[in-house]
Amino acid sequence: MRFHATAALILVLMTAGRASAQSDAAIPAVTPPVKTPADGQSAESAKRVLSVGDPAPPIAVSNWVKGDPVKEFEKGRVYVVEFWATWCPPCRESIPFLTKVAKSIKLATVMSIAASERKEKDGTDKRLDNLKEFVKKQGDKMGFRVGFDPDRSMAKQWMEAAERDQIPTAFIVGGDGKIAWIGHPMDMEKPLIEAVQAVKAEIKARQKSPGKTPPKPDATTKSK
Repeated sequence: MRFHATAALILVLMTAGRASAQSDAAIPAVTPPVKTPADGQSAESAKRVLSVGDPAPPIAVSNWVKGDPVKEFEKGRVYVVEFWATWCPPCRESIPFLTKVAKSIKLATVMSIAASERKEKDGTDKRLDNLKEFVKKQGDKMGFRVGFDPDRSMAKQWMEAAERDQIPTAFIVGGDGKIAWIGHPMDMEKPLIEAVQAVKAEIKARQKSPGKTPPKPDATTKSK
């Protein structure tokens, strides 16, 4: 079976993407929640920080603004789940890089979850309309799935659970459905390569077993 990207190609791609945005610092998305232990609980048991090696939380997206909906993580595929906002300069800087990743690594699905959009100053809620307009203007330059999380239900299960309060933040979900890495998207070259290579090894093993088929390449995303 042919693969569309080698580890060397991925490394060159990501090194180039990192050079364009390495000076941008992540910025606060929300105020970190104050956690207090419940009665009878220790601080350690109450914390339960989402970490590498844990099963990935569910996908909870209210609206898919671009690309086909993703309802669950398919075993044997790698996923990049990024949390971002249209008003965040470092997030915008990451868009071309994530597009290259999505187009070059066919075993990976890239999705950006807008969970920190802001209402108008007068309280009017135009967040979804503004997000759609932003994505539309980006066109093919934004070549990956975009989801809207208006009530932060997904962000709470991912970002807050992992005690992350800055965007952009990316999670890599490996082919086993577990979190393989958490950090700034421009820093994910090595763990992403490792996750993809692990899936390739699994596919080769499956090919030796009759009746097992490898995961399909990710479909091209389109604006809705």
